[in-house]
Amino acid sequence: MNTKRAPKVRFKGFTDAWELRKLNEVAEFNPKSALPDTFEYVDLESVVGTDLISHRTESKATAPSRAQRLAQRGDVFYQTVRPYQKNNYLFDLPCNDYVFSTGYAQMRPNIDSRFLFSRIQEERFVKAVLDRCTGTSYPAINANDLYEIEIVVPTNKDEQVKIGSLFRNFDHLITLHQRKLDKTKKLKKAFLNLIFGQKLRFYGFTDSWELRKLEEVAPLRGGYAFQSNQYANEGIPIVRISNILSDGSVGGEFVFHNELKDDEIFMLENGDIVLAMSGATTGKVSILSSEKSCKYYQNQRVGLFSKTATCNYSFVATIVRSEKFLEQLRDVLVAGAQPNVSAKDIDAFDFSVPKDVEEQSQIGNFFRTLDRLITLYQKKIDSSKEMKKILLKNMLI
Repeated sequence: MNTKRAPKVRFKGFTDAWELRKLNEVAEFNPKSALPDTFEYVDLESVVGTDLISHRTESKATAPSRAQRLAQRGDVFYQTVRPYQKNNYLFDLPCNDYVFSTGYAQMRPNIDSRFLFSRIQEERFVKAVLDRCTGTSYPAINANDLYEIEIVVPTNKDEQVKIGSLFRNFDHLITLHQRKLDKTKKLKKAFLNLIFGQKLRFYGFTDSWELRKLEEVAPLRGGYAFQSNQYANEGIPIVRISNILSDGSVGGEFVFHNELKDDEIFMLENGDIVLAMSGATTGKVSILSSEKSCKYYQNQRVGLFSKTATCNYSFVATIVRSEKFLEQLRDVLVAGAQPNVSAKDIDAFDFSVPKDVEEQSQIGNFFRTLDRLITLYQKKIDSSKEMKKILLKNMLI
């Protein structure tokens, strides 16, 4: 902390030192109020991130006993159970009938509400809260311990407002991208059901579909058992099961191997569809796409869905990431400390497939476009969150 108590990054024109204040000096905690006869109840599942995703109508006579915190515009609600989740809410609705659970600490600020809300979302504050929590599975902090925590606050109210508005805009941007992401995922699911239920088809295709095993359209091929003592500091990256990520991408930390002569059978290239055949991500399907390298080695327990002349590869990508694939996977998955599946079992999965490769291509390209949109929105969310995190660290102390 600077002796002057000033952040590393500030808006132009502000030079005053910040001051150290306890939370109960900048906000009234859990103000008393009379509940209305009927109200909208907000419980601990109603807030996710900084968004209010649900609420339900309750009456004063039958509401849960935890329904006690009557919200006023500008109030900050801090989730006191599992605070590392940062499911906190700045109440900014023009309503006087929202009541929050006692699982939230209610703060009525005498400083800028948005600044205070930004401050309690910052990692250093979360750590200070966790240090005062009790419990392991469900760490929680009581209000008396919470309001004793000190924060550093700008003495200039205008600086508080500018900082609070900046981070509120970040929250709005993240929410916007999240809604687009959720909408696109729902759209994809709906089209999957319509197209693979053959209730909706691309114009001009009328031939019936046929049931085919996966080994007929994209047989699964295993990789090579590279030994750890064969790894090199540079060379060809090896795709291991740890590189098949839950978000549908291939990434993380790669190991390398010197280039081999007769290695084509174990080679991967951009665009290949791979499957984790064991480990924590068993059954996860990813598409190899990287600018860092044009070729990769395929490690043992990483399956490659091979290309065939009878099936469009974009269509293959669609069916192996569908609910139908997951349903069949659950039937053959060997559970345990090290979950795994076999290539033989995966090859036996069956799917309805259009006879016309052109129809396969149009379906595959359509869902590939939706997948690219989903990836784009997710990247925008991750980028905005990372930028917010960096600014929180540098604009607050």
